[in-house]
Order: sequence, then structure tokens, then C-alpha cells
Amino acid sequence: MNKKITSIALCVVVLAICIGVFQYVSQNADENIAKDVFENAAISDEEISVYSDAVEDAVTQENTTPETEKTLAPKATMATTPARLENGILTIGDANAPVTIMEFSSLSCPHCAAFHKTTLGALKTDYIDTGKVKFMFYDFPLNQQALHGSLLLRCATGNDRYSFMEMLFDQQSQWAFATDYRTKLKQYAALLGLSSDKAESCMNDVENEQAILQGMKGAATTYKVQSTPSFIIMPDQKMMSGALAYGTFSTEIEKRLKK
Repeated sequence: MNKKITSIALCVVVLAICIGVFQYVSQNADENIAKDVFENAAISDEEISVYSDAVEDAVTQENTTPETEKTLAPKATMATTPARLENGILTIGDANAPVTIMEFSSLSCPHCAAFHKTTLGALKTDYIDTGKVKFMFYDFPLNQQALHGSLLLRCATGNDRYSFMEMLFDQQSQWAFATDYRTKLKQYAALLGLSSDKAESCMNDVENEQAILQGMKGAATTYKVQSTPSFIIMPDQKMMSGALAYGTFSTEIEKRLKK
């Protein structure tokens, strides 16, 4: 119990630090400063083993959700409706779907991984692949590991980017809390046919880095996003945050489908 409390407390501290980092970055447009700040925001070696436990805690929480609220479908693998970039944003589902869900996530966020592993699959089966919901994935990295993962994703497009993103969430505990995470990311990128040099170039892309940081600033300003995962449901621009159960999404979707 003490270990769990310590893990949760540490996660809160790390999140608070990262939010402060984001606010600092938002006020400093200089590219080198922005990069240095994210480098300094990385989890220290001493914290890695403790913070990594939060992944298991998040998944355990999902697995103990009452049966009436748990997802019954397997995790997402490949979108039935081909994934695409819509105004630069990775998107799955019918472009003209009556309901849109915007997810703001960090690739190193345990609760984001839990959502992708346990809830997104059911939403795809019931709503996304049936043309009722368009789902859009927005980058909101909270540390350098997630930032570099997001930069690497931008070297892939369409279904490749979607599949790569799902793989990074699925394998989060193997890379996101490791000191050699960049090496591990390059190993995953090799599965897409990206050479080590190309992957390194992607993770060092200053232009894409600034685009991600500006996107975070816009999300914080427009939608008040301050944590991950956060979801905006359209129409009505309803904000929901945290590792929410399938039933929570279903209720909000059905309300909008009846309008």
C-alpha cells in the first residue's frame, strides 16, 4: 500500500513538473530553449523503477472496473476505416460522422496506455468502424520520452502511424521509462523500415518539435487541456479526463446521436 501511494504521489509530482515545463515552454519561443527544457524534464534514473509501477497500477485499475462498464472487445490493432491525416491530425472513422472525439495523450502516460489497451477497441467496434464516431489523436507529450516518440510517429503516415502508435502504447513499459529509450524507439521504428539514421533525424526534427509544442499550447488555451488523457467530445465540446470506462463514452456518444 505504501509503495502504491508513493507511486501515485510521484506521478502527481512528475505531472505537476511537466505542466510547469509546458507553461514555461509556451512562454519561450526559442527552439533551443524549448528542446533543453524537455531534456531536463526527463524522469531521472532513480525515479524510473518507481514511476514504471504506475503502468501496472493503471492497467490493474481498468481490470477491476465493474463488469457492466468494462470493454468486451479486444484492443485496437488496425482501423477498419483506413487511418488518415486530417489537417495533419491522425484520424480514424468516417470523416462525416455525427460525433467527433478528440484525444489528447502522452505516449508515456500509463492511463493513456490503459485506454488504448482496454477501451479504444470497443469504441472502434461499436462506434468508429460503424460510421458514428470520428476519432482524432492529438499529441500532448509530458516528458522527453513522449516528445521523441511523437516526433518519431510523424515519420509515418496513415495506417502505419496508427499501428506504430498502438504498438508504442502496448509496449510502453518496455521503452518509456528506460534510460536507453531512444535506442528502443529506433528498434521499433526499424519495423516500419526506418533506418537508425532516419529515426534519429525524425526525433531531432526541430520544426515538428515546435509544431507539437504549439499544438499543446493551443489545446491548453482552446480546450483547457492540462493532463492526459483528456477527451473533447463534439458537438458541444464536452471535456472528459482520465482513464474512463467504455460506458462513460457510450453514454455521451448516444446522447449526441439522439439529437
